[in-house]
Amino acid sequence: MKHPTLLLVALCLACAVAQAQTGSRGPTGQLVYPAKGQGAQQADKDRFECHEWARQQSGFDPSQAAPAAPTSTAAIATSAQGQGAAPAMAGMAMGAAGGAAVAELADRDAGKGAAVGVLGAGLRQRAKQQQAMSAQQQQQQAQQQQVQQQQTARAQQRGLYDRGFAACMEGRGYVVK
Repeated sequence: MKHPTLLLVALCLACAVAQAQTGSRGPTGQLVYPAKGQGAQQADKDRFECHEWARQQSGFDPSQAAPAAPTSTAAIATSAQGQGAAPAMAGMAMGAAGGAAVAELADRDAGKGAAVGVLGAGLRQRAKQQQAMSAQQQQQQAQQQQVQQQQTARAQQRGLYDRGFAACMEGRGYVVK
């Protein structure tokens, strides 16, 4: 029973030494090699201190998740409005046809006037819907541009962080790739 325990301890010790000798990854996936034989504890301490320094210099923290993109209420409203527009137009057309038929029975001239009035109202409603959709599309495009600008700024901060972390670690005798 003592032999399996000794074997396990030896295996764990060998893994720890191998990790210290072969290097590890930095906080953003960079490979870090202890070129001057730094031990695992020293490497962990240096990595943490360089992470803190690079974070302060860049304003970027790789341990923080990226902010979520805002959900677009305009897209939901556009979808719902698009689904409601066709039934509304169909209803207006049926109402116009029914109104025109009833009016034609009562008086041909009055029926024409009613049909023109209903169709005019339908066209005004359609124009309002198109304006609303256009405004929503513009709002959605503005939101997309804002998200892209935020992503670009975050990528620039991350690049600055990566360069700072690498410079710090290289200054402490590590090879960073």
